[in-house]
Amino acid sequence: MTRYYKVPSDPSSYRPDDPNSYTYVDGYGFTPPPPILTERRLLQRYSNGLGFSILLYFILTAFVPFLILWGCAVFRPAIRIYGNQVLASSSIIQLVNLLSSVICLFLPFFLFVLLSHVPLRIAFPLRRFSSSLCVPCIFVSLAVSVVGVVSSSLLGNLLSLFSLTPHTSLYLPEETGARVLFGLQLCLIAPLVEEFVFRGMIFQSMRRFGDSFALILSAILFAMFHGNLVQAPNAFLMGLVIGYFVLYSGSLWVGVIIHMVNNILSFAMDLIGTVLPTEYQAVFTLCIFAFYLISGLAALLLLVRKYPNMFMFIRSTTLSTERIKYRVAFSSVTMVFALILLSAIIVQNMIA
Repeated sequence: MTRYYKVPSDPSSYRPDDPNSYTYVDGYGFTPPPPILTERRLLQRYSNGLGFSILLYFILTAFVPFLILWGCAVFRPAIRIYGNQVLASSSIIQLVNLLSSVICLFLPFFLFVLLSHVPLRIAFPLRRFSSSLCVPCIFVSLAVSVVGVVSSSLLGNLLSLFSLTPHTSLYLPEETGARVLFGLQLCLIAPLVEEFVFRGMIFQSMRRFGDSFALILSAILFAMFHGNLVQAPNAFLMGLVIGYFVLYSGSLWVGVIIHMVNNILSFAMDLIGTVLPTEYQAVFTLCIFAFYLISGLAALLLLVRKYPNMFMFIRSTTLSTERIKYRVAFSSVTMVFALILLSAIIVQNMIA
């Protein structure tokens, strides 16, 4: 039950023991709730908005691909759609996947930004950046990706002990046109859209509740959207490091470039792995990882020397503690349903 206190003094000097209480002051009536409660309510509203965006994402993925297929069928009569069955070339299927992934992921969170009245210049910080900062950040991120890949591999081995084998390998289409579209989506479109969503609209909108809170929240959602428990450690670590470099540089382009380089190199390693003899694949991977770690360490030392305050993270000045902010964010109604759906996809992928 909400408690009310009668205070005869100046209401501005009142500090109630219960931060959720209202204050009654003679001549003023009931004052507005204290700032800490207002902050939590605002966080809950934003969290519900994010949860609604995630739910809308699932709704769009249910019918947007078929709408695009119906549109393609108008211009390509060879495409046949029989209920949930589609008869089309692999290039058309890959094109539909590309377009639907962009629409389904970008649109819901852009709607969240508009309804939250977040200025677009805040949601999309696209200022110019220095190449002397961006290049070392790329090598540091590649070194972190090695830690993430090893962590994901260890987690995969642990799950295999329980006969759980999530699928983590990329499926490369056989048709040339489809393979080109797949490479375009993986190396260009996906990094651009995902950075604008996770390090742009989600991260920048939630920064009003603290940079560290927004950074970790966006990294958690980024990992869960991969839909694979084995990939989650790598995605979470990469979400943290890319988000931090975006935060420090003040530019989304830094995150986009890091993401693109990481995906391009991963795609190239997969292609090379398909032509290398099996006995040389492990050696090749170890050499690449060693290069990433050594160059990443050198880049880190260069950044520390050139930017002494780069890794001095400023503490949040919000009224609520970090624990309370996470509790409020993950307990809002729509966010709970969104997390259940994301978790269900992860579980389904493990037992499929």
